[in-house]
Parts: sequence; C-alpha cells; structure tokens
Amino acid sequence: MSKRIFTNPIKQKLAAGGTAWGSATMGPTALAAKLTATTGVDFVWIDTEHSSYGAESIELLPPLVRQSGAVPMVRIAGLDPWLMKKALDIGAQAVMVPQIDNTEQARLAVKYAKYPPMGSRGISPMWTFYNDIEWSEYLDQANDETLMVVQVESPEAAGQVEEIAQVEGVDVVLAGPMDLSAALGHIGQIGHPEVQQFLAEFPARVTKHGKTAGIALGSYEAAAKAWEQGYRYISFGNLYFDGVHGIKANLAKLKTLAGEA
Repeated sequence: MSKRIFTNPIKQKLAAGGTAWGSATMGPTALAAKLTATTGVDFVWIDTEHSSYGAESIELLPPLVRQSGAVPMVRIAGLDPWLMKKALDIGAQAVMVPQIDNTEQARLAVKYAKYPPMGSRGISPMWTFYNDIEWSEYLDQANDETLMVVQVESPEAAGQVEEIAQVEGVDVVLAGPMDLSAALGHIGQIGHPEVQQFLAEFPARVTKHGKTAGIALGSYEAAAKAWEQGYRYISFGNLYFDGVHGIKANLAKLKTLAGEA
C-alpha cells in the first residue's frame, strides 16, 4: 500500500502555504463519503457532534475516504479521551474537537490524540486492517500524521484565540460562526457587523503564531471571502444540500425551456 494512505497530505500542503479545502458527508453512508472524497476535496468532514450517530455508524467511512486520496476528519462530540480514541482507531487522520475554551483544554485535546511520549492515546488502530497496513508501518508515523483541529466557539475562547493558537500540537484553530454569533450576543446572526469583524480578524490572530485558521461555511461566495481574509482550512457545502440546490437550479431552467415557469 502506498505511503500516502498513512501520511497526512494536508499537513504538507499547509506547511507549503497552500489551502486545504473540504466538504461534509452529512450522513454515515459509504456512498456519500465516497462521492464526497472523489470530488477532489482535501478532507471529508464526518460529523458526530450534531448527529444522531457515533463511531459504530461511521466505522468504515474513514478507511474508505483514505483509499480515495482524501483526509477523513471526524468531529467528535466533545473533549473526551474515549471519543478521541475511537475516532482515531477507526481511521480519522484529522480530529476536530468542539468547544475548546482555553489552553488547558487545547493541551488535553492534543494529549488525547497522540501516542506516548507526546500524549496518552492507547494503541489499537483497527482501521489499518481495512487498508492492509502493518502496525509496524503506521505507529511510528501516527503522531505526525494526526491533524489536530480545535474549534473556537464560546465567549471565553473568543478572548483567548492567540493563547490557544500557541499550544504545541494544535494545527488548526477553527472559528465556528454560528456559535460565535451567540457568544458575541447575536445568536444566529452570522452577518451581524460585530460577528463579521471578529471573523475577519480571526485569521491574523491565529497565523501570527504559526498555525492555520479554519472555518466552515455553506457557499462558494462565503468560502471565497474567507480565503481572501486569510483562512486556509475551509470546509464549504456538502453533498446533500449542494445536490438539492443543483437540482432546483436545473429544474428551474428546464421548466423555463418547457414554458412551465
């Protein structure tokens, strides 16, 4: 098996000044993960925070995404060593931890994600069996390949962005626009000037400490704006909603063609 299966191309791309583009699966189905991975995105976001499913439901998705050449990123439901262990053991190359409020929590996230001596992760990476990889090949690279994404969403975290970005082992500090709107006193109003100002200033606060600023958005226009602001780890859209929008747009054009509009 090619070594690209257990080295992390996103780390290499970000280190070279590039941008990592990603999209979400929106469901624990192999077909959705496969189709998303084959679009050419750098990472596929598999969410277990705001979803009804957990590690059992997505067991085969990370190995499948790896085989397609993309990085599987699993967002766990919270700062929990057992959730972290399960996500990594089923094959996540990137792990996102929501609601990281301070440096202590950021350090714990890194600790839970890394094998000793950097951390406390237990050893049993079961995903390797699905990808025909020997543990002797993988284990000495596991700490280096794991991309650590911490999500800033709370009032406490909003004031400690720089400190969180300085934590060793954190690779990406990701702004959560919806939760930040609530943290800034404008719940649900991502377009509020105060929220937009915070998001515009966020990348500089992160990158000055040598880390990557990330964000998750729903459209091309929003993603393009984020890139111009300095974000370099960007998740945009998903297979389901973009597919629905595409069908609606094409249907409107076909109805016009048929004189039905």
